[in-house]
Amino acid sequence: MKKLIALCVVAVLSVAAATTADAGRFGIKGGINVTSLDVENMESIGALGYSAGITWQWNLPLWFAIQPDLMYHVKATNLDAIGSQLSLGTVELTPNIQWGPRFANKNVRIFAQASPFIGYAVSKDVTAGTAGTISPEIQEILDQYGVKGDWTAANRFTYGCGAGVGIQLWALQVTAQYVWNFGSLTNLSGASWDDFNDSNFGGYNVTVALMFGGKKKNK
Repeated sequence: MKKLIALCVVAVLSVAAATTADAGRFGIKGGINVTSLDVENMESIGALGYSAGITWQWNLPLWFAIQPDLMYHVKATNLDAIGSQLSLGTVELTPNIQWGPRFANKNVRIFAQASPFIGYAVSKDVTAGTAGTISPEIQEILDQYGVKGDWTAANRFTYGCGAGVGIQLWALQVTAQYVWNFGSLTNLSGASWDDFNDSNFGGYNVTVALMFGGKKKNK
């Protein structure tokens, strides 16, 4: 049910934007992610990932804009206690909602941004931990998550929200935000898996977009 609701919300927002906005602008977008896991009984240190994809921007009245992204994100974490790195690559659809004043004939904007998203995991990886320091339970999670190549331990559907700020100077747009992944990282049951079931990625995302076409109308 949650998945269906999230999909419906994204669809409604996108259709509403397309029918009420100025002429849109297409763009290419990329950036970096610095993420970690909130694991109760293990220290998780931020790791570097990346993002890349496409975007489309519509200006709305009252200084609002909506900018749906279709992005590939790699989010990772270092599990310091066992010397392993866990990463997940997801395709995410994000109808970014932006608000902020426009200057210089609407070519310059400073804005706040809210970014609800839904996504689906398409790749994953894990580095091997330090020999002799990993419990059998953790080693099994790491094996199932990355080494064996199956998805037994992974919850592939993901959803969440980001919040941040940005600036657009003509065709160049830069945004910085914090992103929360909701739901569980893994879908295994039993006490030995609880710490990972209750965890998911969170962290910072900085992106740069280059916009093309879609000359905006003057109001």
